[in-house]
Parts: sequence; C-alpha cells; structure tokens
Amino acid sequence: MTTYARRVSGSLLAFLLLAVLGTAGPASGAANLTVMSFNIWHQGSHGGIGVVVDRIRASGANVVALSETGGGATEAIADALGWQHTEPGWDIDVISALPIEDTDWKSWSDTGARAIAAKIAGVWVYSIHLDYTKYGPYNACFDRDSVSTILADESNRRRQAEQIAEWTGSSPGIVAGDLNSPSHQDWTAAAAASHCGYTVDWPTTRAFTDRGFTDSFRRLRPDPVAEPGNTWSPVVKDNEGRPEPQDRIDYVFYRGGSITPTGTRTFGGGDGWPSDHLAVVSSFTV
Repeated sequence: MTTYARRVSGSLLAFLLLAVLGTAGPASGAANLTVMSFNIWHQGSHGGIGVVVDRIRASGANVVALSETGGGATEAIADALGWQHTEPGWDIDVISALPIEDTDWKSWSDTGARAIAAKIAGVWVYSIHLDYTKYGPYNACFDRDSVSTILADESNRRRQAEQIAEWTGSSPGIVAGDLNSPSHQDWTAAAAASHCGYTVDWPTTRAFTDRGFTDSFRRLRPDPVAEPGNTWSPVVKDNEGRPEPQDRIDYVFYRGGSITPTGTRTFGGGDGWPSDHLAVVSSFTV
C-alpha cells in the first residue's frame, strides 16, 4: 500500500504509557485487538461526546472505527480517552488505545467512496462509511421491488465496496464501518421471513468476502435466524406509519491467517444510548 505522511495525534504521556504497556499480548507474542464499529450519529450530538466516550470505555474496545464524525468530534473523543487518532477531515476516523504506527487514506471521485486506515499492532485497520441513498431494505419492504431492481439500486454502494476492497490489497487487515447494506449471509431463504419474504445476494458485503475478508460476526454467530445481529436501529422503529426494517448494516471484517476472531457481539441500546445504530465489537488475536 502506498503510504502518505499524515499526522497522528495523541498525548505524549499516553503514547509513552502505551509504548510500554499497550502492546503487551499473550506469551506467544500475539497482540489482542478489540475493534468497535461505531456510527456516533451526527458527530455525537444526540447524546453528547461524554456519553460516546463512556460507551466506548464500557465496550472494552481498544480500537474504534468511527463514522459520522466531524466538527472536532474525533479529537474530543480521543483526547478524553487519552488515545491516538487519525487526522480528521471526512466523516470517518480510527481512534486507538494502542500506538498508531502509520496511516493512509483514499477517496474516489466517481462513487464518493472514502476510506481511512491506521496500522496498529502491524495490522491495517480501515474505517469506512458507504452511501446511504437507495437503501435496499426500503426497496424490498416498502416498494416490493424485484430483486433485479434492488440490485440495480445497490450499484453505487457495491462499486464503493469494490473500490475499497481492491485498495486494501491482499495483506492482513480489518475493515469496519457502516455499509448501509444488509449482508448476503443474512438475507437467505431460511431467514426470508425476517426480511419481508426476500432472498437477496447483497453485492456490497460480497465485495469484501470476494477479496478474502470474513465477516467476524457471522463467522462466530453463523445462524441469521437465531442471531440476526441487527444494528439498525435501536431508536428508529417506525417510518411514516410503517414498521422500519430492522437489519444488520454495521460490520467488522477481517483478513489474514494471523488474525483470529475470539469474540463478537452487538453493543449498545437502551436509555441514553447516543446513536441510531448499535455498535459491533469484535476481538482478535493478531
């Protein structure tokens, strides 16, 4: 991957402490990464930055892929935690309790795709947030469109995912974020009753699995009927008098033989939760 110079922020004291303590891992020399995909909903304005910080602490994550950042939110969150962060500028960032060794980023003008990457414990962690328009579950549940129409409307999101997945190359990595798309592993025939009767081979998530990535949630929780893992939405339940489709649209993907998932869950909800998405938290040895 071509790497460009970019400032990595964090307090000097936090950096020195992390250099001594933060990379300690099992005796084998492996490190532990617990990665959180967290859409903070309009720069954390609905609950406040302090609540976002508290929820990150409670999650046990040591790396967070943020989306819907901006307006100083990334710096405020990272500073309150004493963590490092990628230099903000878009609506995505990575913050980390572990030292950030390098950073990179890329955008694509034709689709509007963007990705920010931070190298942590020798592994590239990517934060992404894909196009929210032409949302597929609305096509299915509200408009009753054909599958071909649904897939046609998914084309820009699919292309964004393909561009990002291609940019990651073939090295070990973790991609986390709000894809605004369901998973091809969820909208199966067995789970059709939960998805307005549809079976859809969603191409946006396939763009990552076709590049060798594995969906950590579905790897460890393989049954979409027993454990749907919905992240949209803990607060949006009604849409103009119709039930809002509930779905899993936030992910933590991983790739690489040295990266082993050890746990995964959705996280959040309830009174005081500051987002319209649940977070996803997945742990790995790397």
